[in-house]
Parts: sequence; C-alpha cells; structure tokens
Amino acid sequence: MLTEEERKKLIVKLNLSFCIPELWENRESFLNLTEKQYKSSLYDVSTAILCKIMNGDIKDIPKLLTYLPDVGFEDYIKPVIPTLTDREFFHSLYKLDYLGASMEPYYSTANGRPSILNGLRDFSYYSNFVLNHKERSLRFLKVIYGDSYKQVYDVLSAEIFYQRNECFEAMVRITSAIPLLEKNQDVIILCVALYKQLSILAINGEIKSAGIIMTHLRDRVKNISGSVFDYNIDAMSARLALYDGDLEFINNWLETKAPDENKELNLMDVYRYFVKLRCYLLYDKHLALLSLAERLKDYFLMTKRYIDFIEVSCIEAMSWYKTARKKHAFDVIEEVLKLAERYKIYRHIADEGILMFKLLQEYQRERGSTPFLSKIIDITRHVSVLYPNYLNISEEINTTFTDMEKDILRLLEQGKTYDEIAEFFFISVNTVRYHIKKIYPKLDVSSSSQAIFKAKKIGLI
Repeated sequence: MLTEEERKKLIVKLNLSFCIPELWENRESFLNLTEKQYKSSLYDVSTAILCKIMNGDIKDIPKLLTYLPDVGFEDYIKPVIPTLTDREFFHSLYKLDYLGASMEPYYSTANGRPSILNGLRDFSYYSNFVLNHKERSLRFLKVIYGDSYKQVYDVLSAEIFYQRNECFEAMVRITSAIPLLEKNQDVIILCVALYKQLSILAINGEIKSAGIIMTHLRDRVKNISGSVFDYNIDAMSARLALYDGDLEFINNWLETKAPDENKELNLMDVYRYFVKLRCYLLYDKHLALLSLAERLKDYFLMTKRYIDFIEVSCIEAMSWYKTARKKHAFDVIEEVLKLAERYKIYRHIADEGILMFKLLQEYQRERGSTPFLSKIIDITRHVSVLYPNYLNISEEINTTFTDMEKDILRLLEQGKTYDEIAEFFFISVNTVRYHIKKIYPKLDVSSSSQAIFKAKKIGLI
C-alpha cells in the first residue's frame, strides 16, 4: 500500500505521462481509503474513480463522486464515466466550456486503446453529430483534449470515415493531423493517429508501409515509457503479424506480452484482449475464447460500448462458425449487423477477412440479404483476397491431429522418452512409434525436435 506522499507523487506522474499501468499496479492504495481520506483529497477520490472504471466496478462511482470536496470538480471526471447518460455528458462539457476549462491533462478518453472514437468512452453513437456539427464538436473536443482539439477532430473524423469504409477521406484527415501533432509533441494523440494510419495501409494491402509506420510508433512511445500506449505497442504489432502470417512473432507475444485474463479483468487492456481473442481463434482455442468473450460482452452492453460489443461478437461468431455451430454463429452475427447498421460500422466486421466472408455468405443464403449486408460482404471479400491466411493459418494444418497425437507431442516437448510415453498411455513402444510416424508427414518434418518446433510454431501445443 502506498503512503499519502507516494500517492501524491503517482498522481502527479499520472497527469504528466498517463502512467495507467503503474496506477493499475497500485490501485488498492486508492480503492481502500476511508471516507475521511476521500473527502480531504480530491486527487485521491478522482483517482479511485479512474481505478473503478479500469476494473469495471462502476456501481460504486456515484458514491465516490459525493466525496469530491471541490464543487464543480466532478465535471472534470464525469465525461469519462462509461455509464454517464448523454444528457449528463454534454451538461458537464457545456459547464467546462462556459468556464473556459479543460479536462486535459487529467484524463484522456484515448486511455487504454489507440482510438478517439472508441477510447475510454465510446463516441460511435455521436458520429453523425461530429460530422454534421463541426464547430460544436470542436468546442467539446477542446474541453476534453485542450490545445490539440483541431487535430483531435481530424483523427476522430478519420476514424468515423474509416468505419464507414471511406478510407481515402480517412487517410486525408489523418495525414493532415500528423505533422501538427508532431510539431506540438502531443504524443498520445499522435500515437492514435499513427495507429489509424497503419491500419488503413494494412487493410489496403500495404503491409510493408504499415510496418514502417509501426517503427515510427515505437520510436514515439519511447518518449512516454510507462504510458497506456507503452504496453499496447506490441499488441499492435501482433495485430499486424496476424495479417502477415508471422507466427513466430504471434507466439512470442502470446508467451511474453499478452494479458492474463485469468487475473482481475483490466478494461484498459481491452485492445490487448481483442488481439488475444484473435490468437485463440487462429489456434482453435475456442473454450478460452468464448469464456473471455462472454466476460467482455456483459460489460460492453452495460456501458453502451457498441464498437467493442461488435468487435468481440464478430470474433465469437467466427469461433462458433469454425466449430460448425452455425446457428449460434448466425444468431450472434444477426445481432451484430443490427447494431452495425444503426451506427454505420462496416470495417469492424469486414476487417476480419476470409473466415468472416465465409460466415456472412452462408448467413446471407440462409437468412436473406439486405443492402447493408451486401456491402459488408463486398468489403470483406477484398480483405479475404489480400490476406487469405488471416485467422485461418491453423485450419489447414492442425485440425487433422487426433487427441492422442497432440498429447504425444506435448509429452515429447516435456522431454519424455518413447518408453515413458508408452508407460503413460499403457501402450507399447511400437505403438508410440506408429503414432509418431503418422505425426511427421502431417507436420512435414523428419525428427522429434523438428516436430516439437513446428507444433509450437503453429500453436498445436
């Protein structure tokens, strides 16, 4: 537990560098204070609210708000609370605008994931307002982001255009924002802009150009070590690696950098959870995928995080489809399509590529078509042509392995001898050799060491 002085130092550091990982590690120091301590320190109570948002425990936030000693200070905090109503959200922004105040640098709605549209708060249902009421949007963005509000508007509108599959317009907005963000050294928003730029390049087949942007991103993140983007950067690379089929990078990320969902769920880790879900899908780890997906979906619905709900539901639907549970897959995707059409979300579905393309085609044949669905299928077809192995690498390799063959590979990895494996299964050594001879051609190898290496590389063990 941190002392009062240590808490103050961490809060100062938080305001300067958005050191969310360090805050998460020390959350208990802010969540277990007394009522008297909360009432005497607006910084402690506001940080406790942020911790509650991070762990999804939002039911206690209204009580914590009552402890704020400075009248009006709650308006600095309210806009980042996920369950805040639209009326309350805009009311707080209007008050801060009237006072000429800004939430920056205390909170950033880009916290936790590289997005303005879908950062700490989901702005997807304000998309039409943002595009149709620029001046009012600029006023509100100035309240939230301070002096970089014009560039934030360009990034936000670019993300909206991208979701609507207007990629050229999105790229124009992004490229106009980046030089000014570089000049102003607004690293947080710059990272968001660069990530959107590399996403647009990747989804248009320019994976090498996207890799150059990724290098630029890594260089910028060095300047904000310990920040929210510091621990997302490898997840961004893993997302690109999934398109590029770089299994070695994916496996390394899973082993060393992926979040552990068996620990307390951290909602600042949502972007990394999504990348891990896709890795689970790639390697046919469907039980782990569905377990994590259900935990996330409950929170997203409760907090009106529609883009997140669409994304996780798409991955869940592909899992049901890949395991031949098509009715489940179609039921999930039907719900996704209704939400996506309402908020004009195309790319979050289409970017899932060939597996989603096959799912949508069968869904269309069985349950009928709409103009929206037809357009989604057309976009998804393009991604499928660009990346035919995306989320599908293991399908041609490891689905023909029996449970016995997989277990033998796992025991070989543990260093077991043929005699020990035979004893473990109550079979003869010759039967072990028989199974191993069947394994070699499936993996296209000629030795046990090669078999172990290949099986690990493709996620079989």
